[in-house]
Amino acid sequence: MLIPDHTFKPAPFLGSQLAVLLTLIFSLAIAPQAVAQCGPNITLTANQWSMVGVPCQPGPSNTIGDIFGPSLNAPDYAVTWIVWKRIYDAPAQCSVASGPADCYIKLTLTDTVNTGDAFWIFTTVSATLNLSAVGASDTPGPQFQFPATLSTDGSSRYYLFANPYKAAVTGPNLVFPTSIFGFFPFAASAQQAVNFSIISQNVHYWNGNTYFTQDITTNAATFVPKQAAWLEMLRPNPNFIPFSDVRVPDPGAP
Repeated sequence: MLIPDHTFKPAPFLGSQLAVLLTLIFSLAIAPQAVAQCGPNITLTANQWSMVGVPCQPGPSNTIGDIFGPSLNAPDYAVTWIVWKRIYDAPAQCSVASGPADCYIKLTLTDTVNTGDAFWIFTTVSATLNLSAVGASDTPGPQFQFPATLSTDGSSRYYLFANPYKAAVTGPNLVFPTSIFGFFPFAASAQQAVNFSIISQNVHYWNGNTYFTQDITTNAATFVPKQAAWLEMLRPNPNFIPFSDVRVPDPGAP
């Protein structure tokens, strides 16, 4: 709240006007923060699982209840809707196993949400998902990057990937930073990542009933804000390529 200089003495005839002004300033100072929209709305179909993502920076109101509750009615959580998340390399937390050291966990309304997180949501009623939250803001550019830990048992590993920005991103825009022999940094393009067996050429999408695929090296593989897809990380020779991250350039950057 703006505090006036205590040495200022208003003239008597300005007293009422000043009181009105200070009341207005006080009301603005304590007004709730604006609710920010995280990209265009999407529709969730009743009695159907949907793969969704978070294309914004949540801010201080960053729980499942804060982000999804306004669209899906927070008090009905675990009654009409539920959120699950796939996690990696934390078997002690696993609720349902899904792969080597990978699993699903059922989230609560108080679990936190981060930029680029991806989830499975089931709802018994149709809903418009707007992901509005107090204090949310656009994901800062010029890029967003997360580690996609490669499997250690020789098999592939699926990552539930979500576009962290509120504009669409296509497969050829993705970059896969790694290093050659662990010493020489190398930012692989989508095509190079396929050639080096860092990632599968197929991106797996869920339409509510079944999966379909698109080629990550073409613009057909599109990552729409608020929707998620599976990236299949392969297992190249660990002595040649020991790790890989996934980098998403900001589609709104000049």
